[in-house]
Amino acid sequence: MRKNVLQLGAIGLALAATVMLANGQQADDNPFHGRGDRGELVRVLPPPAMAHAQNDAESTDAPPHSSASVFPASYGSGKLSYHGGAVMTLPAFYPIFWNSDVAAVGGSQGYATIQSQIAAFASAYLNGAPSYTTSITDDYNIVGQYNDSADHFPVPTAASSSLGPIVDTQTTASSISDSQIQSYLAAVFGNNPNIVSSNTIYGVYFPHGMKVTLGRSASCSSFCGYHSSFTYNGISIKYAVFPYPDCSGCSLSGKAVGDMFTIVSSHEIREAATDPFGTAWFDRRGYEADDKCAWHNLYQMQRNGTKTFWVQPEYSNGGTVSGVAYPGAGCVVP
Repeated sequence: MRKNVLQLGAIGLALAATVMLANGQQADDNPFHGRGDRGELVRVLPPPAMAHAQNDAESTDAPPHSSASVFPASYGSGKLSYHGGAVMTLPAFYPIFWNSDVAAVGGSQGYATIQSQIAAFASAYLNGAPSYTTSITDDYNIVGQYNDSADHFPVPTAASSSLGPIVDTQTTASSISDSQIQSYLAAVFGNNPNIVSSNTIYGVYFPHGMKVTLGRSASCSSFCGYHSSFTYNGISIKYAVFPYPDCSGCSLSGKAVGDMFTIVSSHEIREAATDPFGTAWFDRRGYEADDKCAWHNLYQMQRNGTKTFWVQPEYSNGGTVSGVAYPGAGCVVP
């Protein structure tokens, strides 16, 4: 969103005034910030073209490498700082597919369907199997440095890291709003009370042709995914939304739909864990850890010497946390 300048001609002064939303909340010019249906701040992943307009110094794909590398952050300013809020404790990921029109679509990287690809991705990504060096620099485990004031660390356990999935039978509609997604998840929980947990990220995957709206913005033009939260029966629900990434705004040359899904999922899972309410870890310009490394130096996870799922790097502050030395500062490619 742009800042408008109001000319005070009578006194010859120019004052910058930020755009104000209908509910009086202040907007900003961070492309990774969106507004929900009630005007609340929502952390989004903007399309590559929107993000790249700020800085194109880094390449889209990481160069060939044989050990963990650290690349400069592409967005934001300075290191991440802690703002007093909670991180997730032992987070799990539960994929929910709107219907078989997304779950049964052919996957990539040798997987027959998107459903099987996302399930395998979530298990490998969150379990932190070694890539090149130690597990500290692995694809998800780098977030272990971002604890909160209660000394909670957002590192999952192997037993609970990948759950589900649910393949629903909902009708493919032309569009769905964020408020409707929250109501849908509440209905899912009503039918499956055993899956409700404050330590789970529920990832909702939508089929081709189904637009997601978030306040006044829409998928493909303003975002490729986002994470947010709401309260269900007194329980804090963390969820991430994944519109079908076959539109021009959310596609990258050489990447299949399944690849785009895992790239966006890697972004939103880590951010939901390290900053679930927008009150924990971000830099002085409001950029979360994955925002700072979005759409640049993308790489394929390595498992047993084989390249698998496409993901994006994570920002690391560097230094030592609880006796563990982390690389950085910068975007870490294992």
